[in-house]
Amino acid sequence: MQTRDAPLFTPTEAAVLTRLSIKAVHNAIDKKAIPTFTGKKEGHATRLLDLRALMSLALERRLADRFVPQARREVFDALAKARNTVTLEGGFLKIDLREPRRELATSLRELRRARQLVVNDPDIMGGEPVFRGTRIPVHLIASLLEQGTPEAELCESYPRLTPEMVHVAPLYAMAYPPRGRPRRQPWHGQTPTHRARRKLVTIEAA
Repeated sequence: MQTRDAPLFTPTEAAVLTRLSIKAVHNAIDKKAIPTFTGKKEGHATRLLDLRALMSLALERRLADRFVPQARREVFDALAKARNTVTLEGGFLKIDLREPRRELATSLRELRRARQLVVNDPDIMGGEPVFRGTRIPVHLIASLLEQGTPEAELCESYPRLTPEMVHVAPLYAMAYPPRGRPRRQPWHGQTPTHRARRKLVTIEAA
C-alpha cells in the first residue's frame, strides 16, 4: 500500500535508476505493466513511480528477452508479497530478487547523494543547478566529461570541484535534464578559475 511518505520517482529518475531507456519506462507505464501515481514533482504534473514499480522495471531489463509480456506481468504482480524470490507456475519457475534489489539500492544511494551535493538557488547562477558551496554548474561538468575532458583537468580548472562531484555529475544530469528549449547558459563565455594545461572544450549555446 502506498503511503504519503513513501518516495515517488519521475519516469526520468526511474530510467536512470534502473538503467532502462526513458522510452522503455514510458512504454511500461502506457501498457500498465507497472503501477503509477498522478502527481507533481518540482512544480510539474507527471506520472510517478514507487519502489515496487522501480523493482518491476529493474526486472524488466533482465526478463524482456526471456519472458513474454504476460509472464512479466505475473512476476511484477507477485512482487508485493515476495521477499528474496518470486515463484511461478507451481514452483517450476523461480526468480532470484536479491541481485536486482542490491543494484537498485546502490543506484538509489548514488542518486540521493547526487541530490545532496547539488543546490538550486535563484540567487546563484540564475537558479542553474550548481554543486553545493560553489558556483560550478552541474550540467557543465557533465557536458565536459561527455566531451572527454579528464577528471584531473576538471579538478585543476575548478579548485572547489571534488572527485565525488565529478562522479555524480553525469548521474544528476541524466536524472534532471534541463527543461524546455536550450538557452544561453549563465557560464557561457566564462573561463575556469584556473586555466588547465589543455584548453577545455567550449560549449556552444543554441
